[in-house]
Amino acid sequence: MAPRRRTKAPQKGSIEILWGDRNTPSRGPRPGLSVEAIAETAIEIADADGLDALSMQAVASRLGYTAMSLYRYVPGKEQLVDVIYDTAIGPPPPAHTPEGDWRAGVQAWVWAVQDVYAQHPWLLRVAANTPPLGPNQLAWFDTLLHHVSEVGLEQEEMLHLVIFVSGAVRDLARTSTDLSESPRRTGVPVERMGEEYAVAMKHLTDEARFPTLSKMVAADMFEPDGNAYNDIRPSLDFGLQRLLDGIDSYVSARAR
Repeated sequence: MAPRRRTKAPQKGSIEILWGDRNTPSRGPRPGLSVEAIAETAIEIADADGLDALSMQAVASRLGYTAMSLYRYVPGKEQLVDVIYDTAIGPPPPAHTPEGDWRAGVQAWVWAVQDVYAQHPWLLRVAANTPPLGPNQLAWFDTLLHHVSEVGLEQEEMLHLVIFVSGAVRDLARTSTDLSESPRRTGVPVERMGEEYAVAMKHLTDEARFPTLSKMVAADMFEPDGNAYNDIRPSLDFGLQRLLDGIDSYVSARAR
């Protein structure tokens, strides 16, 4: 009679690790290891050197284990990135705002998530391959939905608004991060980048070809104004306020 072959324990997927018993390894345990410890170390690496520097081996070496030991808890880098993404964003700020002041709630949410992106720029390098699934991601999603839930929008409209706001913040945050990382690649300080861009715009734009843009250049709109060249907050704030104005007008017009 042929000996019975042992079947391998099924590997955990991202959802099981994010929502299940995170510290029960798929095979024999390694004392001192946990998903939390692995995630904390992985975040330290990503914060210091970016997402490209992150690997199972790099995390294992820093923890003093072999990569195989980590695979008992997290089956691969893809799942590791899912875990550290949800861990790094953390829980959202409380959804408590003055009664009826939904705009204050949305603004607080926007600045809070912008601060998270500034603290962990590598979050913006993680491809959005799926909608939010982790507990912290869903908590951020739910909080923003809560803020717009009493505006007077239909549920489908609420969803569209939340997706738009989330995407706008993420895209502008990535632009800011790209600009802030440019000096490391080019050796040109951020402040000088702004000065050189203003000079370039004066040479490249002419009234015949760029009639509107050239007027802004002539008005020194691209000259450094004392703010960081990669500061996207003024643009984000203006766009957000006008968006919220539009939502107010849209709901009011429909109520007439």
